Amino acid sequence: MKLLRIFLRRFIMIDYKRYKLEKEVFQKEKLPEAAYRFIGIGTDNPYLRIAARTNSGKIYTLHIELSSFPESIPEVYVTKMLKDSNGKNMSGASAQMHTLTSSGGWTRICHYGYNSWTPMVSLFKIYVKCRLWLEAYEAHLKTGNTIDTYLVHQS
Repeated sequence: MKLLRIFLRRFIMIDYKRYKLEKEVFQKEKLPEAAYRFIGIGTDNPYLRIAARTNSGKIYTLHIELSSFPESIPEVYVTKMLKDSNGKNMSGASAQMHTLTSSGGWTRICHYGYNSWTPMVSLFKIYVKCRLWLEAYEAHLKTGNTIDTYLVHQS
C-alpha cells in the first residue's frame, strides 16, 4: 500500500515543475502574489487558496484541491456555505446552479466537465471560470434566476 501511495504521488499530483509553471502563469496574468497561496506542495494534500473579487467588489476565497491535479479535474470550493436567493444552503449537486455535492460546510463549484478536461488546463483558467461563476451567483441573488441562465454547460 505504501509503494502504491508513493507511485501515485509521483505521477498524479502536482509536481514542482508544474507548480512553478502555474505560478509563472499567475505572474504573467498579473495576479497579485498576495491574492493566492499554494499550500502543501509535495504532500498528499496540496491545495491553492485564491481570492476572487467580483465586479461588485465582494471578495470570495476559493479552495482548489490539487491532490490529483493536473490529471483530474480539481475540486473547487468557496470557503463558506453560500445561500441561494431563497436563503437555502448551496450544499448539494444542482445542474441549474452549477454546484456539486459538498461536505465540510463549503459550497462546491462545478467549473469543468469531464469531456472538456485536459491536463493542459491551467489553474488560472480554472480561476477565471470560478470568477465567472461568482458573477453569475451574484446575478442570481439579485434576480432569482438560476446560474444556468448566465452560464451554459459545456458539451
